[in-house]
Amino acid sequence: MKRKASLALVCAVLSLAFALAADEVVAQTITVAPVDPTIRVGQIQQFTAIGISSPTAIEAGAYHTCALLEDATARCWGLNDNGQLGDGSQTDSSTPVAVARVTGAAAVTGGGFHSCARFPNGTLQCWGRNSEGQLGDPATTAFFSATPVPVTGMTTATAVTGGGYHTCALLQNGTVRCWGQNDYGQLGNGTVSPALVPSVTNSTPVEVFGITTATAVSAGGWHACALLQNGTVRCWGQNDYGQLGDGSPITQRPVPAARKPTPIPVEVTGITTAVAVESGAFHTCALLQDGTMRCWGWNEFGQLTLTPAFDSSSTPVTVSGVTPAALAPGAEHTCVLLRDGRVQCWGDNGYGQLGNGSPRGVFPAPGATVTAITTATAATSGIEHGCALLQGGTVQCWGRGLFGRLGDGTSGDTDAFIPVTVVGLGATWTSDDETVATITATGLATGRLPGFTPITATSGGRSGSTTLTVLP
Repeated sequence: MKRKASLALVCAVLSLAFALAADEVVAQTITVAPVDPTIRVGQIQQFTAIGISSPTAIEAGAYHTCALLEDATARCWGLNDNGQLGDGSQTDSSTPVAVARVTGAAAVTGGGFHSCARFPNGTLQCWGRNSEGQLGDPATTAFFSATPVPVTGMTTATAVTGGGYHTCALLQNGTVRCWGQNDYGQLGNGTVSPALVPSVTNSTPVEVFGITTATAVSAGGWHACALLQNGTVRCWGQNDYGQLGDGSPITQRPVPAARKPTPIPVEVTGITTAVAVESGAFHTCALLQDGTMRCWGWNEFGQLTLTPAFDSSSTPVTVSGVTPAALAPGAEHTCVLLRDGRVQCWGDNGYGQLGNGSPRGVFPAPGATVTAITTATAATSGIEHGCALLQGGTVQCWGRGLFGRLGDGTSGDTDAFIPVTVVGLGATWTSDDETVATITATGLATGRLPGFTPITATSGGRSGSTTLTVLP
């Protein structure tokens, strides 16, 4: 619901001798050459494996995250009550699980309670909640689908983005099509439909009115925005908090926000040189040619500006002190990927979603950098968590841990105020023996022939786990 990787060496700084049990590996569909390689303390050894595939892209949904792997398969983790992990079940997972039947994918996206994949031939597949038709398949009338279904009529999609309960796609000809919930006009075709309509009603993609030169599209909670070739931005859907950026009057709290469906795109005021746009749940941000960043919409937690002096803004405001390379707005917080590989976040930190170890509370822009992340190539934010893809294919997440959305294998509501490593996207070693460590493969994809990075065994420690990254 919000947003490449290069591969690098990662050294295992843990104890002991290294031994790889061939029978364990074969059971995991991993084959290693040479057989039973051993790394003793202080020694470096290279070996190869079939069956390891690293992430190349990540994107968070509301309470889950999906990763696209090198082998063009997808894996997701977190909340799965509506099948949004795509593995055929409704069981939450604190480690990545394979999305069924998705092979050859070019991109993945996470929505509120659904996910989608785009393929090189321009087709799309979606899975998860379908009560509002957000899967885009009129033939799928069930409340959800725990495995992917094809989006009808899609053959030229170049991008796909999941909103709260709707989905949008950018087509090759610069037009945008949307499907799903339309109670705020988030389909952008001039109509408004009641909430919780039968899925068949809005499950067929419709063309967004007046958009013909789009280069990017991003769906928020109940709105969406498109970046046009001329550097302007147009948005449609919910405008209760000014998230469409058109300067229209809004009701500041504590008075309840006035309901403002906007079913036809409106131009964001004052934006003429945008190069990227990303929507959070109730706010949107644009990156401009000069490297500055502007945001508009909900601001109760300071997710827009230096201080939360106002609850909302329907005109873009400049975020001072930040020069991002990419944007990752969440719900009550905002994160950005910086040009030097760090990630910076500000706004609400009730669950550690700022990732910098600070206590619970609200921290206005420009916030602080996420702890120990220095080589990120992508960042993405969910409702109460964030994740970063690092060079070498490691993924780290922080924030609220409920439903397993941090991907680190822990269950329960354990929040992380500093990043933890997502497991199951590589090989890990564990051992209770002071002299031997066994490499195990957890939830790995098949079909590639990469090599492990050199691993150095060092003394000290008794057991542990580390990602073995893959060489190109």
